[in-house]
Amino acid sequence: MLIINEISSKIYVRNSLEPYGFRYELKKGLNIIKGQNSTGKSSVLSCIYYNLGMEQLLGMGSKNSLLDKCITSEFTIADKSFNIIESIITLTIENEKGDVAKLERIAYSEENRSKNRISITENDKVQDYFLHSVSDHDHQKGFYRWLENFINISLPTEKETGKHTIYLQNLFSACFVEQTKGWSDFFSQMPSFNIKDPKRKLVEYLLQLECLENDLEKDKLTTKKNILIEQWGNRVEKFERFDFQLSYKIDGLTKKYFKMGVNAPKKIQLKINNDGAWEDIKKIFENKRKELTSLKNENRSSEKRKDLDKLNTKRKELKLRLLKLNRIKSTLEREYTSEKVKLDSYKSYLAKLKEERQNIVGAKKVDSVVQELAAADSCPLCDTTLRIDISSHNITDAHFENSINFIDSKISMVNSYLTSSADFEEDFIKEKNYYSNLIFEIKTQLNSIDRDLNSNALLVNSREKIYSEIILSTEVKRLESLMLEFDKFKEDMFLINKNILDISSEIKDINTTFKSDKIKLESFQKQFRNYLTKFHYTSNDIYKVNIKDKDPYKAMPSIFNSTTKTDQPIRLASSASDFIRSEWAFYLSLLNISQTHPGLIIFDEPGQHAMSLDSMRMLLDSSSSKAFSNKQIILAISKLNKGYGKGEKENTFTLEELTSDLNNINEIDIDIDKEKLVKKFKIDNF
Repeated sequence: MLIINEISSKIYVRNSLEPYGFRYELKKGLNIIKGQNSTGKSSVLSCIYYNLGMEQLLGMGSKNSLLDKCITSEFTIADKSFNIIESIITLTIENEKGDVAKLERIAYSEENRSKNRISITENDKVQDYFLHSVSDHDHQKGFYRWLENFINISLPTEKETGKHTIYLQNLFSACFVEQTKGWSDFFSQMPSFNIKDPKRKLVEYLLQLECLENDLEKDKLTTKKNILIEQWGNRVEKFERFDFQLSYKIDGLTKKYFKMGVNAPKKIQLKINNDGAWEDIKKIFENKRKELTSLKNENRSSEKRKDLDKLNTKRKELKLRLLKLNRIKSTLEREYTSEKVKLDSYKSYLAKLKEERQNIVGAKKVDSVVQELAAADSCPLCDTTLRIDISSHNITDAHFENSINFIDSKISMVNSYLTSSADFEEDFIKEKNYYSNLIFEIKTQLNSIDRDLNSNALLVNSREKIYSEIILSTEVKRLESLMLEFDKFKEDMFLINKNILDISSEIKDINTTFKSDKIKLESFQKQFRNYLTKFHYTSNDIYKVNIKDKDPYKAMPSIFNSTTKTDQPIRLASSASDFIRSEWAFYLSLLNISQTHPGLIIFDEPGQHAMSLDSMRMLLDSSSSKAFSNKQIILAISKLNKGYGKGEKENTFTLEELTSDLNNINEIDIDIDKEKLVKKFKIDNF
C-alpha cells in the first residue's frame, strides 16, 4: 500500500539566493487540492506522478517533460517573473508497515543533471536508483523494482524468464486519472508494453482472478504460434526464391499457413514447368538425366561429318519448340497486362467502397444523434432542454445496418481477391525470366546448328550438340540441387507445422473460466452498480450494466442492448457525463475491493461535462467514507464549478457547497494568498 505524506519542490532562480517552491502535506482518507482555474492544482499532481516515475500516464516521454513551466522554466509572483536554473521535486511516501521514504528527483537543471535518476532516503540512508532504462523493473538499482518492494506489490512475471507481464505503469493506471485525456476512457493513458488486452489483465490482477495466469500463458503461447506462422511464410518465400532460372511450384502448400495434419508437409510435391505443363520434378529430373547420358555418349562417338538430315530434323524440332515458347510467353504477358489493369480497377473500386462505407457510418452517427436528441428531454453533454421534431424521418437502424453489411461483403470479396493476387507480379517476373532463358538457349542452339549445316569442316562433334550438352548438364545439376533443397524444405515445414499444432493443442487445453472468478466478478459488479446508483447514473437501467466473466468485454463494464441482444462498452452506451460517473464508480470499486491495489487514487477535476451538484456531492461523500479511511484519495477541484442543480437548471456552485456537510477531509488551498503555486520560502524554514 502507498500513502503520500508530502509533496514539495525546491526551486532556484537566476540572480537570487532566495529559495522558492511549494510544500503540501497529505493524509489518509480524502484530500482535496483546491484553487481557482490555472493556479497550479494539476501541477501538484503532475509532480506526484513524476516522482513516482509515472509521467507516461500524463503523456510524458522519458525525454520530454510535460511538467508545468512554473517548475521547469519560469514563474511569476506579484507580476515579477523569475527564470529557473534548477528545480527539485521531493515526495515523501509511506507503506502499510509505517516505513517512510523520501524520493528526490531533478525536474530541471541548467547543468543537465540526469532526470532519470531518483535519490531515495530511508532510515537516514541515501541510495540512487535509475528509471526509464533497460532493467529498471528488474535490476537491484532499478527504481520500479524498489517501488514494487516498498509498497509490497508482487506483479506477475513469466516463470521461465522472470520478465514482467504487467508493469507498475499498468498498475498505476488504476490510480491516476489526469484532466486532459484521463476521462476519455478507462485506463486511457495506460502504456501497453506489447501486452495483449492490458486493461482486462490489469483488472484480472487487481481482483486476483485465477484466469490471469492462464490468460498470460495463453498469450505467450499465442505469440509463439504467431512467430511460427510468420516463419512458415518466410520459409516458403525463401524456397520460392531458391532458383530463379527454374519455374517451379509447391503442390499442396501455400505461403499463408492453414491447419493441416501433422504429416501433411511430408506429402507435398514439387512441380516443374515443362513447356507450359506442370510435372513432378522427379519425373522431369529422370528424363533429363537420361537425355544427358544419351547425348554424352553420342558426343563421345567418332564422326567425321554430321548427318545433315539429323541436324535438319533437330532444327525443325527446335523451331517448333521456339514457336510454342514464344506463344506461351506472349500469352503470359497479355494475361499479366490484363490482370494488372483488373487489379488497379479493383483497388480503385475498394477505395470507393471504403469511402462509401465511411459516408454511411457517418450518416448513421448523425442520424442516431438526431434520434437520441429527439428522444431526450435534454442534451446528454450539457443537459440543455431540447425540442427536435423527426416525424418525417423514415430511415431506421436496419436500413443503415443492411447498407453497411452489403458494402462490407463487397469489401471482403475485393480484399480476398487482392490478397490472393498479392504475389502475381513477382510470379509473372519469375515465369517470364524462365521462358526468356529457354528461348535464349534454343536460339543459341539454332545458331549452332545453322553454323554446322553451313560448315564443310570435318568435326568430331557439332557445336550444337556440345552446347546442348552444356545446357542440359547445367539444368540437371539445378534440378538435383532443387530436389535436395526441397527435401530440407519439407523437413523444416514438418517441424514448423508440428510445433504449431502442439501449441494450438496447449492453447485449447488452457482453462480461462473459473467458478471463483465468476464469484469475484459478480461481487465487483454489485459494488460497481451500487456506486452507479449513488452517483445518479441514468443512461441505462442499472440491471443492464454488467461486468462479465467472458469475452468480448471480460472484466470491463458493458451494457446489454435489449434490441440487438448483445453487449457494448459502457462508454458507447452512455452520455458523456454518465460515462464520467461510471469511471468514478469503476476506479472506486477497484480501490475498495482489490487486495493488490496500491491503495491510492488521484482524480484531476472529476467534475467533467457540467456534472450535477448532487453527483459531485455523492462522489465526495463516498470518497470520505470509512471504506477508504486507511487508503488515500486525492481530488483536484476548482473552487468554482459549472454544473446543474435541481430541476436540471444550469448554474455554478462552489466547492464549499460540496464539502459543507463532510468531515475528516484534508483541504489544501493552492491560492489562499491570491498567488499561484510557486511561492517564496524563508531560508530557515525551507
